[in-house]
Amino acid sequence: MKMLQRVMILCNLFAMPIHGTTLFSGKDPAYVNQILRLSKEYEIRNYLNESVNPCEDFYQFACGNWIKLNPANTAEHIITGIFEKATEDADRKIIAVLDNDETAEDEAKEADKKIKNLYESCVSIETIQSSYPAKLSEIISEFGEMPLLVNEWNENDFDWLAIIGKIFYKYDIQIIMGGKAMIDFNNNSRNMIYVGHGNFPLQSRSMYVDNTTSVYRDFHRSNIARDLGKFLGIDKKLTQDAANEIFDFEIELAKSLADDRSAIRIDDMCTLTTVDELNRKYMPDLDMKRLLNISFGHPIVGEVYEVVEDYQKNLIETMKKTPKRVVANYIFYTLMNEFTLLKADTVEKQKNRCVSYVKKHFADVLDNMVYRKYIRNHTELDVYSIWHELKATFKRMLLSPELGWIQKQTLEYAAEKMEAMQLEISSYSDKNFTAEYHNLTINRDDYVNNLKHIKSFFAARDRKKMYEPPETLDVGEIISYTPVNLLLENKIKIPVALLQPYFLWSSIYPNALKFATIGSLIGHEIIHGFDDMGRTIDKYGNSKIWWDTRSTEAFNERVKCFINQYHQYKYGGIALPEMPKQSENIADNGGIRLAYESYVDWYRRSATNSTVVKLEKFNHLKYTNEQLFFISYAQLWCSDAHPAVLNMQSSDIHVPNKYRVIGSLSNFVEFSKAFNCPIGSAMNPEKKCIIY
Repeated sequence: MKMLQRVMILCNLFAMPIHGTTLFSGKDPAYVNQILRLSKEYEIRNYLNESVNPCEDFYQFACGNWIKLNPANTAEHIITGIFEKATEDADRKIIAVLDNDETAEDEAKEADKKIKNLYESCVSIETIQSSYPAKLSEIISEFGEMPLLVNEWNENDFDWLAIIGKIFYKYDIQIIMGGKAMIDFNNNSRNMIYVGHGNFPLQSRSMYVDNTTSVYRDFHRSNIARDLGKFLGIDKKLTQDAANEIFDFEIELAKSLADDRSAIRIDDMCTLTTVDELNRKYMPDLDMKRLLNISFGHPIVGEVYEVVEDYQKNLIETMKKTPKRVVANYIFYTLMNEFTLLKADTVEKQKNRCVSYVKKHFADVLDNMVYRKYIRNHTELDVYSIWHELKATFKRMLLSPELGWIQKQTLEYAAEKMEAMQLEISSYSDKNFTAEYHNLTINRDDYVNNLKHIKSFFAARDRKKMYEPPETLDVGEIISYTPVNLLLENKIKIPVALLQPYFLWSSIYPNALKFATIGSLIGHEIIHGFDDMGRTIDKYGNSKIWWDTRSTEAFNERVKCFINQYHQYKYGGIALPEMPKQSENIADNGGIRLAYESYVDWYRRSATNSTVVKLEKFNHLKYTNEQLFFISYAQLWCSDAHPAVLNMQSSDIHVPNKYRVIGSLSNFVEFSKAFNCPIGSAMNPEKKCIIY
């Protein structure tokens, strides 16, 4: 068989929602391994643009052909990248599992069936299209009247505080503000109620106020008008004016959100107080005690955390100048939007859309289903082996002379925190979903009613757990394709989507690839435990100042170097914002260093084995194993973005992918050595920013 034909087989393999090895049943293992390595080798080479000098622009050198092969030019692909590909591939696997009528494993059968029912009710959403407005109006009527839906609306009967409290109590939907029980950041052995703002669709303050993000506000405004007409049957003449009023009110509220790009600490955002003190502070404008009592269904007393005081102050002033009619329309629009689902124009698109909706509520179950069918027994040893290498290397780095600017006692505690840090693959294999969701009813016929049952179930469950010992934070939807450091648990979680066989890792790939990809991502999360936020959390996951004053001052000086460096970069012709918060850049820089040092240490120990040395290179790529490491790291961030989303990327707390590569590697001497970059070249500047 010709080499090109072999590669084509592998291209088909990666596109199929089944485990790749089934395509090679009965084949010689050595032959299969040869094809798998060859496919990966060609993939790496296809993305390279070797006409670019790696010492001038390593991102273009490593990813120069990505855009040709993976353009972001459709509504379904406004951003393309490795992580998007991983998510798409995982979603294909999820769809294959959900579409499969085979009987599930006994211990998961009941829970699997319920999740499949929700998925099927979503896919067949057309069955309730004609009754959608009536169903949503019925939900609204549970809590009052929406001015847009009635001819005469009496504002004297409108009690916004009671309404949002009742909505939270029944459906666990926090609108405008309220209380939420979560783990205490000062004492993670208990839960505490955090009182503050609700969720916002555009998520961050910058999306509501920055000039560079106005296109997203326009898009959101038009979506509100569309939804009012489509789902509530409101006359088209009224929808645009109503949408403007609703969104303008939302913008006013969002102006007082904390800036996620600032270096503000959790202690600065959350103030320990009591319900009585909070009530005295804001009465008569905000009756906090009444709101909390309604929200939780019983009197709330004792200590609570107030979150972002400026928000409550701004809320009072915004309420005074906003007509009650607008506030009511905002509340009920936000409520009904939790139950809406647009029908896609193809079955395939509808299935993809439904996976994301199911994932919103049951990411843990979906991850477990994929893990059981595709990943179990294929990844753990490899991932944990890399984890132990990283852990040992970072402990050595912490106690090395290179970090002499940090005082000894602080370094020693950092090593203790590293030793206590844990890694967990988010397989949820230890959870009994059948028992957890035993009382939850989900059918395959009515998507809206299913959501009502689900939200009511979660609301009741959360109230019950409020006074129980806190459970591990469930971030299933958040980490659908990227690891995360749960600072309050001192634990790193890795999503199953990232561990799909032959995607970033395989036992027959060079270790250079695995350390550069999964290794650098885990390393990134390790560094988060010691960045500007992580260094305020101790080894038990509690808020604590364990850095001495002298080391803190030295740390802050080094952060200034990163602020200046990344502010000089331009994206889409616009300079990146000058962000005091540098946690992501610190983690990128420290993570790649940690991964590389761990890989080099492993390679030195293994270099006596000629077979290992041979496997660390590809036959048809001219690069050394060290160069292959850096190429693989850079290609982890290959991406393309539609012009419409460029501004959002430049305002994110993560810098655009191009600068995640250029910024971190230009600070790394070992990279310059690997590619013989002269001092003063773009990728080897004389001044380098280094913390870890």
